[in-house]
Amino acid sequence: MKRYLEILQALFIVFTVHPWHRNVGRAILQTPKVYFFDTGLVRGDQGVRLENAVAGMLLKQAHFLQDSAGRAVNLHYIRTKDGAEVDFAFSESGDLKQLIECKLGDNKPHRALARFAGQFPDVDAVQLVYNLRQEEFRNGIMIADAANWLARLAA
Repeated sequence: MKRYLEILQALFIVFTVHPWHRNVGRAILQTPKVYFFDTGLVRGDQGVRLENAVAGMLLKQAHFLQDSAGRAVNLHYIRTKDGAEVDFAFSESGDLKQLIECKLGDNKPHRALARFAGQFPDVDAVQLVYNLRQEEFRNGIMIADAANWLARLAA
């Protein structure tokens, strides 16, 4: 399976997002998440397609910051042993900088996102919502319209 994944990555069909962890050894043990470059290949519900599209845009942003500004920015996800997970996390030079969760229509702060936002108070926490009526800042988490927030990315 690992060899097939390497082939698909070499052909730019898929890319992987690895877990963020302060202990690099533990991060290596966790399974990476796999996303398609071409979102038309994604099978699943609208939430799965949204997460894949956001992953592609965030990867583009990370590469832009690496290439244009020489910043050591990487895209990850966070998952604990008990299953709490945040879809995406940006790190810079090994330090966690931003947590990003994707939702179709839920504007309540995601439990795992709130947990990690409390654990890392200096990190920006954003919940991107596809169908959002009103953007707001709640309990240290920015609840943002996904399209508007993604449009403001530099890349």
